[in-house]
Amino acid sequence: MISKFVPFLLSFIFVLKVAADNPRPDLPNIVFMMADDMGIGDTSAYLGRKASPHAGFIKKTLRTPNLESFAEEALVFTNAYAPASMCSSTRYSLLTGRFAHRSYLKQQGWLPHGPNAPMIQRELTTLPEMLIRKGYRTAAIGKYHVGMSFSDSFGKAADDFDYHDVDFTKRILDGPTHHGFEEFFGVPGNTEDPLDTEPRVFIRDDHWTLNDRKAMKYIGMKNRKNRILAAPDWDLAKIGPTFLGEALAFLKRQESQSESPFFLYYVPCANHFQRNPGGDYAVPDVIAGVRIKDKSRYSDNSTGGDREDMVLENDVAFGALIKSLREMDDPRWPGHKMIENTLVIFTSDNGPNVGDNLGWNPESGGLRGKKAKIWEGGIRVPFLVSLPGRFEGGTEIDSIFSLTDLFATLASLTGYELMPSEAQDSQDSLVYWEGAIKTPDTRPRVFFCHLGPPYSNDVLAIRKGNLKVIVDGGLVMPWGKGGQLGASAPVEAYNLEANAYEKQKNKGGEDKEELAKETLALAEELLKIHNRGHARKLNLKVGNDLIYDPGWHNLRNDLDGEIGFQFSVEKAQSVTHLGMWVAPDSARPARRARAVGSELDRDRPAREGRNTLSTNHVVRLVTLEGKELARVEIVRGEKNKNGEFHYKELSHSVNLLVGTKYFLLQSTKQFDGDPFRDPASFDGLSPLIHPQFCIERSVLIQSGDLKKARLIPAFADLHEAFSQFRLPVGPSLKVKSQK
Repeated sequence: MISKFVPFLLSFIFVLKVAADNPRPDLPNIVFMMADDMGIGDTSAYLGRKASPHAGFIKKTLRTPNLESFAEEALVFTNAYAPASMCSSTRYSLLTGRFAHRSYLKQQGWLPHGPNAPMIQRELTTLPEMLIRKGYRTAAIGKYHVGMSFSDSFGKAADDFDYHDVDFTKRILDGPTHHGFEEFFGVPGNTEDPLDTEPRVFIRDDHWTLNDRKAMKYIGMKNRKNRILAAPDWDLAKIGPTFLGEALAFLKRQESQSESPFFLYYVPCANHFQRNPGGDYAVPDVIAGVRIKDKSRYSDNSTGGDREDMVLENDVAFGALIKSLREMDDPRWPGHKMIENTLVIFTSDNGPNVGDNLGWNPESGGLRGKKAKIWEGGIRVPFLVSLPGRFEGGTEIDSIFSLTDLFATLASLTGYELMPSEAQDSQDSLVYWEGAIKTPDTRPRVFFCHLGPPYSNDVLAIRKGNLKVIVDGGLVMPWGKGGQLGASAPVEAYNLEANAYEKQKNKGGEDKEELAKETLALAEELLKIHNRGHARKLNLKVGNDLIYDPGWHNLRNDLDGEIGFQFSVEKAQSVTHLGMWVAPDSARPARRARAVGSELDRDRPAREGRNTLSTNHVVRLVTLEGKELARVEIVRGEKNKNGEFHYKELSHSVNLLVGTKYFLLQSTKQFDGDPFRDPASFDGLSPLIHPQFCIERSVLIQSGDLKKARLIPAFADLHEAFSQFRLPVGPSLKVKSQK
């Protein structure tokens, strides 16, 4: 009996030794596929599931056999969100880990046409840049759509609507390869003719695949008929198969690369409208050897249309990626297939592009609204995740997740420690993926909508737990009519556990009395998150300075009065100095949104000219009740030895108490010669504020009456006419060191 057992025992010992000598690599490969405009009702992976405990089962979806099969071995999220209900904004948020409305081009919540300026500043660390630092190879294939900068004949940023000044022989000044992607093949943005956007020429890495303007043809519809540049062989129906071929080729190359993991960011154009000049959808006949045209079906076997065929195109393409991963040997893990150590993610950039704007749509899984709306149907998206041996396949996750959170979650998964200046709104959700925490994730998430719900053009929503509050657009477009000037004014509120379909009981949403207190508190929390510039805890080390990052410096307006902010402290502080910013850019005005000159230029205007003040300024520390606690005067021509901030020591320190609210104010005078205009940084780069201070509101006081303090939006973006409101970080302070 023993003799029979010995061979088995020896074999088992051998297996253990092989496993010990050949351990699983620490870093998984990552394949991320994001469809365009796909709701949770667009895939049978969500057939029979619920959007919330009290919602009905999703009874009808499109058939997506590959995604459905994948869901059996993946985490299936029922509360996953796009950070915005539009393409560009979501991509910005995903790649930066920042809320979608923080982009300094937020007035362009999407990028509609022309050579748009990059939405992502060079100073921001992107998701692929983070992964490169962990040793990853990175590639992006498909629709970039967060803005590029193209060169004109003089090497400057092209700025012509019709691409007449683009020099196609020159390299891209700012694009995916400047933000962490080592390889890129794709298009700048939308490719379909109804939107009349972008040149129809592929880009590889940082150069055009066709650089002979004379060889290009002109296409286009509507107001730009025969005015859109395109390659002579441009065919919308071939885009999907071309992108898939590039993605599969990238994966195949990784089979021979044994030392590094890889990150594939695969973002095809389907199922965006993709219409030909004749008006029909540009559906490929075949992709990955599978017939697509006229083959889409619903779960009840009814026939789909062209748009549904393009959803099927996504499903087949995804299946081809999975098949390739299953067949490829893993060079970093001999004896194993690539799929065994690859994190695979499938999602969408926003909800479906069809349906009723205000009603309830099957493409959204029965949820209210569609793309470009802040209702759940516009931002709730499919999200499927698999990593064999790490996540329990076939598990349904009802915890909240936003694509904004992918940055911090992948940082946690790969062992990357985020700096305070990185991914400031991204929440690490790995423990929820792993099932280590069973209780709901109640950290707030913020969502942006460019085209409104339809209350106004731009709106924000915040969800925390089951409560969702929609606020009016005063935060986003303060120069627009009806702006709330820094207020976070709720217009709708819903308990999504009980009311997943956002059915209005009255004009104010749910029972006002029942939700009033929670609604106002959540709207206030949105404003605080917005004003401090970050949602996640940044783990800043406690120092002496109020403002840790002097790059946050769009400082003042040109009005008479005092400008500053309302704040409180989380721990008692002793103020020793008051001061203000003293590095005005007087020699040049603020640049316009599209004026990034070259890849060597910073995103902010260069500081030119003098570093002195033209007039005296008073900085005050005051209680909200009007009691002045400290005052200093920064005198014109006075030398500053403190860098960008000029601090003056107080004759005696001032104690700040927990539970008390304060104003920190700086005098300002119209036409005083100190126009502290540096507009690109304050909403494009987050402020890093002393962790024990809470900046609550920006204020303008013109009457001298603190009780009539006028609230200022925390951002007034690059409006070419200069919104009069600016984020005031002119006044600052220092505190005693804490032991």
